[in-house]
Amino acid sequence: MPQPIDVGSILGGRYKVTGRILASAENDVILDGLDQVLNRPVSILVSAVDNSANLTQSAREVAIGTRVSGVSILDLGVQDQATYLIAARTSPAELLDLVVPTDAVEQVYQEPFFTDTLGTEIFGKARDAAPVSSAYVYEDNSPMTPAHPLPPVRQTPAPTPPTAAVAAAAIPAVEPSSLAPGTPSKVTLWDEDDYGFINEDHEETVAQERRAGTFPAAARQASNDYVADDLLDEDDDDDRNAPRISGRLLTGAIVSVLLIGALIFALQHIGTLFNGSSNQAGTSSSATPPPTEAQSPSAAPVPAAVAPVIKGLTDITTYAPGVQNYGEAYFPRLKDAIDGNKGTYWPTVEFSNADFANLTEGVDLVVELAEESTISSVTINQLAGSGGQFNILTNSKPEIAGATKIGSGSFSSPDFTLKAAPGVKAKYVIISFTELPKLQPFVTYPFGLKITEISIS
Repeated sequence: MPQPIDVGSILGGRYKVTGRILASAENDVILDGLDQVLNRPVSILVSAVDNSANLTQSAREVAIGTRVSGVSILDLGVQDQATYLIAARTSPAELLDLVVPTDAVEQVYQEPFFTDTLGTEIFGKARDAAPVSSAYVYEDNSPMTPAHPLPPVRQTPAPTPPTAAVAAAAIPAVEPSSLAPGTPSKVTLWDEDDYGFINEDHEETVAQERRAGTFPAAARQASNDYVADDLLDEDDDDDRNAPRISGRLLTGAIVSVLLIGALIFALQHIGTLFNGSSNQAGTSSSATPPPTEAQSPSAAPVPAAVAPVIKGLTDITTYAPGVQNYGEAYFPRLKDAIDGNKGTYWPTVEFSNADFANLTEGVDLVVELAEESTISSVTINQLAGSGGQFNILTNSKPEIAGATKIGSGSFSSPDFTLKAAPGVKAKYVIISFTELPKLQPFVTYPFGLKITEISIS
């Protein structure tokens, strides 16, 4: 059953159907289109009624990445009970693949619960079917299975007193009389004569000097001397680090004197400079004679530029004998290339190679202007072509003989603009295609032209 969407239809308020590519055995139709907002060609797939669900499902799978496809999907919608898909330019085979359903996606394995017990599987034990409630918990309060008992608690020993004190406390005092008879003494005892040099006054003085919280007199004197020396050193450091105020004042005074001298010198010579300039100007003006009419050059009138206005477009291609007027079926559509609407276009027949399949040496189009005009730029807009080669010429008559070449180019994007040199004027602009661009997509052969608009300014 034919689809209601055909050439000339507008889909989604922006995509215009410009051509019909092919139809499958199941009535899925591939169309050629134009994105009127971004002015770029697109491919359109209109599915059969039975394949609408498959197309919708495939588009969603491609969008979320579960289906691998080379199609870049731009839009998906329904119009006149027909489901359509808008995609960037691609081959019909890849588009028709989207109406073929994919196999059911296998069920993705789901973890039975969180993976806190994954270590049991790594070390050869079976994973627990579910978390088991237990009094043992991690520090993050997550339950711990019985297969993982808590590690033994290590008791921290209490601090011990200083080593010297412990050693002193651990060694009992042994009186010499308690030693067993015959045991040699390891300590030599002093008798009273050995203490004869110590008198009571001296012992009292030492006891006073050694009381807790006091220092010996010699130590206190040394400390006082050290503090006094430290203060003296700080004073010396302050003196050394103090800024040299006198040096700065001297430098400032010298700079001030120099500035004042420069200012006086400038004031004395400003008047002289201005007087000399005025005198020189007066002398120059008096020495230069006033220009006469004979000395003033005569300005030639500059002709006004004439803006080009396209009057018509003609195909003057010369084909090989026996194939005259090979493209005359498309002559009525030549006006679509100069109507100011990029949604329409003029095509050629499709060729099997870029050299016109030996049917002609080139395709020649003549743009006729309303009058001889100033040519600054020539713009060619086309659909679906890449590569090729063409020359742009100007002439005072609608033929290539005697024409002047102003530039050449090739298609690497939908739009091509040639900037002409200053001063180019012509009544006719000729576009001579010497090599065809490659079309994508195409119906029969992959080489040809689809010119949407030619403009001259």
